[in-house]
Amino acid sequence: MVTLDKKTKRYEITELGQMIVSFARDMDEYVNVKRGKLYVRTSRLAIEEFHRNKIARSLVVEAGVPQEIADEIAAEAEDRLVRLKTTYLTSPLIREFVNAILIEKKFVEYRHKLTRLGMPVYDIAQLIRDAGERQLNADYVFRSAAKSVLSEYVLLNCLPHKLADAHLSGSIHIANLENWILKPNEVVHDVRYFLSKPMLGLSPPESLEAALSVVGNLLTHAGAEVSGEQTIEYFNTFLSPYARGRSSEEVYRALYYFFTSIRRDPTSTNPQRGFSISLDLETPEFLRNEEVVGATGKRLGKYGDFQDEFFRLAETTAEVFRNVSKSVPSLLPHLLIRVRKHSFAEEKSRGLLESFHELAASCSVPQFELLNDNEKTSYSATGLRLTDDWTRQWAADCLRTGSMDTIFLNLPRLAYEAKKDDEKLVLLLKECASVAIEGFKAKRKFIIERLKQPLLPLLAGMHGSAPYFYEKNAVYNLSFVGLSEAAEYHTGEKMAITNRSAVELALRILTELSKLAAESSDGTQMRIRVSQRPGDEAAGRLTALDIEEYGRAIVIAEGARGLSYYSDLPTIPLSAKISVENRIELEAKFQSALQGGHLNLICTAPGTTSRALFKMTQHSSEVGCKFQTYTSNYTSCSICNQTDPGIIPRCPRCGSDRLVYTGRSSYEILPFNLWPEEKQKNADNRTLYELQS
Repeated sequence: MVTLDKKTKRYEITELGQMIVSFARDMDEYVNVKRGKLYVRTSRLAIEEFHRNKIARSLVVEAGVPQEIADEIAAEAEDRLVRLKTTYLTSPLIREFVNAILIEKKFVEYRHKLTRLGMPVYDIAQLIRDAGERQLNADYVFRSAAKSVLSEYVLLNCLPHKLADAHLSGSIHIANLENWILKPNEVVHDVRYFLSKPMLGLSPPESLEAALSVVGNLLTHAGAEVSGEQTIEYFNTFLSPYARGRSSEEVYRALYYFFTSIRRDPTSTNPQRGFSISLDLETPEFLRNEEVVGATGKRLGKYGDFQDEFFRLAETTAEVFRNVSKSVPSLLPHLLIRVRKHSFAEEKSRGLLESFHELAASCSVPQFELLNDNEKTSYSATGLRLTDDWTRQWAADCLRTGSMDTIFLNLPRLAYEAKKDDEKLVLLLKECASVAIEGFKAKRKFIIERLKQPLLPLLAGMHGSAPYFYEKNAVYNLSFVGLSEAAEYHTGEKMAITNRSAVELALRILTELSKLAAESSDGTQMRIRVSQRPGDEAAGRLTALDIEEYGRAIVIAEGARGLSYYSDLPTIPLSAKISVENRIELEAKFQSALQGGHLNLICTAPGTTSRALFKMTQHSSEVGCKFQTYTSNYTSCSICNQTDPGIIPRCPRCGSDRLVYTGRSSYEILPFNLWPEEKQKNADNRTLYELQS
């Protein structure tokens, strides 16, 4: 039954021996069945009789194990399971036994493929309890559980081990991990594509109401194919032809219905994917002579011919937002206002800009893009920046493309490891960024596959038309958390205008990253950009891992013990005690080095006037700050449906304590119960500026 291999000097089982072993195992199984059958509760929600050949089949089909090895492992698993002397088994228990055997036999790769994904019973119970305490709905539990499973799958089976290990260890953070292999992160829409042909189940629109319906339908359909923000660019330019011949009252009703139908109130516990509406204060110069896109290809003239309608849409949008937000602030859509240098001087543009600063003072709604006169740049509410720097064609570089996704570098950890050695810090920075770029390559491969299948039918191009989403022009965001904290640890100085060492180190880090991104873009033909991105999850997770690794005495972070986080967006921590002018000047320096995106937040005290905000926006434009918004906290009463500025314990009108607090966690205003706990507990530490008008 056994024979000696003369080369290896080891005994091997003969063919006859294999037959005897197989017979013995069959006999053993027969005896066990006679003693009392084993039953299995399977993943198909059925109870079946146990057979070891099903284990072997799973090993072959799921993990690619050779049949001979699969039979051996199945037999060993059966032997161990029989010794349990239990009346029934479960599929997860059997899989755990098999995985343990695979590990013992050093078959780690097979084990990764066979492992079961999911959450422990305790974690599910905690998730349900947490949702109840935070007043979130059942859908939150469902989405969180699905997120956990997909994230595990991506880490175990889709990413290179070096990249997955870097994420798990805390050197980097892969954003939107659950959607990494499924969807791009953001898309900037060109509504002309949908206004000129029958799409999304609607005929080409011939009225303003129909055109707005197409936009709303687009946001709904594309929301299933994008993991994050959607942006409607040149909203009042592209829709201006549809407002011709309509009275101001008709335009108001159409916009009011549109914005209220897609809004989200502070009382909502469903964190919807966001969307931005971008408005101009005047028709962009490069669009004035563009042919208007109308229903079924009708030629209606040029966009420059619709100036009255253009301004009416902008003015009415401001009025609608003002009225909608009087009682309860509207959290969606995000409103972006494109401001060019000369807009502050021209009477009509200035009047519009003053209206939008009234909105900023009352409900923190608009975000301001501060551009040069002829600049062709698009922003989204998250701070994503697209400009004509890739193909040199503004439409292809800025529209029908977006952000593929983001990977965050843990800059404070690099500073801890560098031990104040500049050259070592730069070396570690390049190594960490190189790992992230490998992740971008994987992301691109997966999204190309999804577009071909197509799991993303709208982005791939509906009805066999050309692709809607320009995948080759999408941005891969190389981002970071803790730039301020890393500079402080490395130089011993807090980030401030007067502390040149900290500022210069931060700028050097961004410069080195930009060089590496440019070189990688040329080599991979991928649009890799250094970007400042909102990273609530990354900021908290990476801080917690660093505290475990280095101790709280070493780690520099925002917040109290146990609820600490690194700064993500903006660069200067919101708790920093510096003047508003110094904050804007510093952010302007960093924004010039962050070509892929950025956003400066100014936290204002209740009662700040629109005139004061207008002056600050003008100052920001003069010093080179490119994207900025103002933010305050608000208290909404669930009983009388009214909102007050600031955080108050009881409603001043009805005395109710059923209150919803809202504020800007990073880029978007959210109810406090949707904030990360670290930021929520430290909201009082933010520096509020009382701006003078």
